Parts: sequence; structure tokens; C-alpha cells
Amino acid sequence: MSDQRSYTAGRFAFGVDGTFAGFIKKVSGGTIKADVATHDLGTSYYQKKNLATIQHDPLTVEISMGMGKPMWDWIKASFDKGFVQKNCELYAADFNHKIRAIRILNDAYIEEVAIPTCDGASKEAGYFTVKINPNTIRYERGDGSEILGVEDAGAKKWLCSNFRFELGNLPCDRVAKIESFKWTQKIIEGRVGAQREAVKEPAALEVDNLKVTFSMADIEPWAEWHKSFVIDGKCTDSDELTGSLTFLGPDLEEELASISLKHVGIISLEQGAVEANKEEIARATVELYVEEVAFDSYA
Repeated sequence: MSDQRSYTAGRFAFGVDGTFAGFIKKVSGGTIKADVATHDLGTSYYQKKNLATIQHDPLTVEISMGMGKPMWDWIKASFDKGFVQKNCELYAADFNHKIRAIRILNDAYIEEVAIPTCDGASKEAGYFTVKINPNTIRYERGDGSEILGVEDAGAKKWLCSNFRFELGNLPCDRVAKIESFKWTQKIIEGRVGAQREAVKEPAALEVDNLKVTFSMADIEPWAEWHKSFVIDGKCTDSDELTGSLTFLGPDLEEELASISLKHVGIISLEQGAVEANKEEIARATVELYVEEVAFDSYA
């Protein structure tokens, strides 16, 4: 009889089309559940119940900048086109990195990518939160082999404090913080009477607004753009700006990846709260809308 002992959780790896794509910090969702139909019968005090359609919930993973090229390429392609399907594998391993269970996600879309808060004062490692929405999910038992790509565990890490922000000709050298934001691909379900599992299709793309905090020493050009764009109403496509958010290596020189920001407009400008005799740098925060984003990896 094969080894049926329990094993410690918390060691996960992710694969895309059978190729190692990175180790996972955290994983949730990715379950299969059935909808229940109820019947009220006149001859019974209880409802009669039976299973109806099947739901495949999205799988959410937190993955580091050290992810493998297949994951980078999938995110980039999704940002560019929004409808790229892949077959994925979530490997659960024991203490020795031996595979004990596998979850197969078939014909999956990237539904959402959340960029963590970029903060110059942070000491946290940076992880992207990626929501993956499959058409179907299947469970398989692990064969005890070692997780492919385990030798890449020492891949370069990214800190949330290591970033560079640029927007048009505005001063951005003293940008201190960019709040977390998301890229979202809406997914819709189509059901056929002869099938219990829905077919999923991509719909609209959405990008969250950005909140950018910078030193009050740079307020004047930002305030001029806010006045022109918001108050004076000069807010056509030609008045929008182009920018980028670049993730930097430990030396603050190497570029690991970047997100291009297209058709950016300013929504609001807020000066930070101040308090008498409190020693801190005066800052301002702008909220920006972004119509399109593009993703590039250099790692």
C-alpha cells in the first residue's frame, strides 16, 4: 500500500502548460461546487433536493517577482489581448518538495492581477496577486516526484520599496507611494442545456484608478495640470499623459519589469493632513484614471 500519511501544507508551486512558473506564497479558492435545486412537494414537510449546475470558482495565488517566464508571458499576453487561455497546474508538496496533490485548471483566463502597494518606506517583499478563472477544475493525486523548477527557489526577489514612477514631464523623482491597484478581465458564463459545466468567455477590460503620493516640493506642476485638466476642462485625449511604473532590483538600477500606463488623466489633487509641531515630510496625493496598461518583463 502506498504511503497515506498526512503531510504539512504550505509548499506550493504553479505550472503553466506543464512548465514551472513559480513558487506560491499563498493560494485560495479554486474549488468545484454544485448548485442545489429544491422542490416543494405537497405531500412532504421537507424540501426535495438534487444537484443542478456546477460552479468552478477562480483560484487566487500570490506569486513573487521570481516567477518563471511562462507566468510572465501569460500576464503580458493577457494585458495585451485580454483573452489568452492556458492550462495550469497547482502542485501541493510535502516538506521534501515531493508532489502529493495536483489541481488541474483547464482553459483558464487571468481574470485579475493586483499590484501591491509600492512604498519607499516599506520593507516588505513584493507579490503579485493573480486570480485565475478556469473553465474546468480536476483533482489528481501526486506521484511523489520533485516539483519541477525547485532549483529556481533563489530567483531574484523584489521589494515594494524598489520602484520608479514616471508620468509625462511631471516631476516624479520624489514619488513616495503608489497604492495597490488592479487590472481586471471580466469573465462571463454561457450555459448549454446538455452540459453541467459552463463555458466561460472574456468580456471588458478594466484598470483601477491610481493614487500617487509625492513631496509637496513638487506640487506646482501637478497643481497646474489639475487646474487645466479638471477646472478648465482641457481633458481631451491630447491632454492625457503617458507614464510607467517600473519595478527595480536590489541595486535600484536593474529593471525587473514595468507597466506602461496609457491615456492617463488627473481626477483629484489633495494635500496631506498636517499637524502642528509634528516632524514629517509634507506630501500631496493625486488620483489618476488609466485607460490602458501594458506589461513588460526584463528578468
